Amino acid sequence: MMRCFLMVVFFTGFYGLGFGQGGDTIRAGRIFLDKNVYSLGINSQLAVEGLFDQSTFTPMEILLRKGAKDNQAFRVRLKGLVANTERNDDQERRKTHQSQLGLALGYEWHLPLGNRFGHYYGGELELGRNRNNNTRNSIFHASHGDFFLKRLDVEKVHTIGILPVTGFTFRPFSDLFVSFEMRLEILYKEAKLRANGFQAPFENPNDFSSTGYGRADIKSWIFNFQPYSGIFVNIII
Repeated sequence: MMRCFLMVVFFTGFYGLGFGQGGDTIRAGRIFLDKNVYSLGINSQLAVEGLFDQSTFTPMEILLRKGAKDNQAFRVRLKGLVANTERNDDQERRKTHQSQLGLALGYEWHLPLGNRFGHYYGGELELGRNRNNNTRNSIFHASHGDFFLKRLDVEKVHTIGILPVTGFTFRPFSDLFVSFEMRLEILYKEAKLRANGFQAPFENPNDFSSTGYGRADIKSWIFNFQPYSGIFVNIII
C-alpha cells in the first residue's frame, strides 16, 4: 500500500514536468524557497525499486527544507526502514529482522538556471544506526542421534559522517518541484558482530545448550560516491 501511494506521488510530480510549462508563471531568480518557507519531499527510489523487485528493501527517505536568505536553505533528511522476513524450506527455517535509521542536518545554496530549472550544492552531517538479526533453525542428523540446531547472528552498526551534496531542481508549479541529487559519503563506521550457536536433542527440543560463541568489532572509514541517490518529489508547505 505504501509503495502504491509513493508511485502516485512520483508520477504526479512528473505529470508537472510535461504539462507545467503552460501553468502558473514563476519569477526568474525565485525558483526556490522564499525565506521561512518550508518544503517537504519524498524520495521516489522506494517506489521505483519496489515496482521492479518486490524483494528489494529500500529505506523511506524524507527531506524537509526551510528557506533562508538569498536562495539558501536549511535541510533535515530522515530515512528509515523496518523489515521482517521469513523463509522456510526442507533444510532450514530462517527469520530476519532489519532496521535502519538515519538523520542528517545540512545547508545548501541554490542557483537559478532559467525560469524553472535550478542547481544547488551544500553539505550534511549524518548519523546512522542499523541493526540486523538473523535466526536460523535446522535439524542435524548424526550417528548418535538427531539434533535441533539454532544460530543467532546479530549485527549492530553506527555511522557518523559528512556528505557533500549537489543536484538539480525543476519547478513546474509554484507549489511543487522535483530534485535530482548526488552525494559523496565520508563515513566513520563502527560495527559489532555477534554469533551464537545452540543445539538440543530431538527428543527434548527445549533443552538447548551452547555450541559456540563468536564476536567481532570492526571500525572503518567509508568513501562512497552516489551519482544517483533518488529523485525527490517536493511540495511547498
